[in-house]
This record gives sequence, structure tokens and C-alpha cells, in this order.
Amino acid sequence: MLEAYLSFGYIVLAAILLLAFILWRQGAPVVAIVALVVGVPLWFGWEYARPTWTTGIITGTEVRRSDPDARGHTTDVEYIYMRNRSDRGLELINDDSWWWLKRNSERVFNDAKTAQERDTEMTVMWYRWRSTLFTWYPNVIAIGPSGSWPWWSWRTIAFYGLSVLLWLGYFYAFIKLRRATEPLRDSDADDA
Repeated sequence: MLEAYLSFGYIVLAAILLLAFILWRQGAPVVAIVALVVGVPLWFGWEYARPTWTTGIITGTEVRRSDPDARGHTTDVEYIYMRNRSDRGLELINDDSWWWLKRNSERVFNDAKTAQERDTEMTVMWYRWRSTLFTWYPNVIAIGPSGSWPWWSWRTIAFYGLSVLLWLGYFYAFIKLRRATEPLRDSDADDA
């Protein structure tokens, strides 16, 4: 369970909170609050889009027709069910995703059905959260044989490369903002 709290997402969140605490302690409460107001929603969006993968057995696949919308249109939603190595169940959907440039849902679903029939262990890469309240399911990005292949996926490399730039830019901007407000506070102290 400890490895879940040492994931990239929680480390970035702890760094945001630590930055805000340091800014607060250095006498810049407004900059600290702005760092939290910008950083926490940015972290939630980043965490939502962050790819995750798990290895396990595909236990089922299903296609369900959605309820009709106001115009009477329905869609077919593909579900993939799996059990990971710790025997925990995972429910996933399989949709095309513009964010991840995924246009191969049919191939992914076919690979999942084949893995289910053969009862072979697969590695599934996915993003999003599971929420029973909002009926959100994680979306499958890719599926492949068991192993460490997701780290070398071009999608994963691009996401984490851009993430490094995003978070370095965030921390640099607030450290620079803190330094920019120092002369203002010093001149206010001289006037008093």
C-alpha cells in the first residue's frame, strides 16, 4: 500500500503543498494562496489525464447500449473487466480518445476478447478515475502482452516529458513571483 502513496501524483501534490507552505513562511501569503489556487486544480487535471497501467487477467468483455439522449441517439459502450496480480477487480471502458490520439478502439477490444478467451496475462494502460457517484470508468489507451512495455510507449514518453516542462514551469513561475514581490515588501518596510 505504501507504493500507492509514493506515486508520481502524490509526490507532485506534496511538492505543491510544500511550495505554498514555504511561501507562506517567507511572508508571502498572497503568493502562497495563488500557488495553491493554481496548483491544486492543475494537479487534479494532470492526475486525471496521467497514464497508469496494470498487469492481470482479462475476465470479461461486454458491449452495452447507452440510454437514448434527448434526440434519441444511443451509443455502444465497450467494457473490459480484469483482475490484476493482487486479485483486485478493475472495470474499464474502451473509447476513442482525442487527448491520447487513440483511434483504434476496435483493435484494443479485439485484443481484450482474445486475451479473455486464451486466459493470458496482459498489461493494460489506461487513464481517468473510477467514480461510482458520477459513473466514470477509466479508459483503456493500449493493451499488450504482460511486461514493461508501457514505459517505452511514445504516448507515455510524450506525456511525462511535457509533464516535466509543465511542473518545472509552475514551480519556476512561483519562485520568480516570490522574488519579484520581495522589493515591494522591502520598500514598504522602509516607508514605515
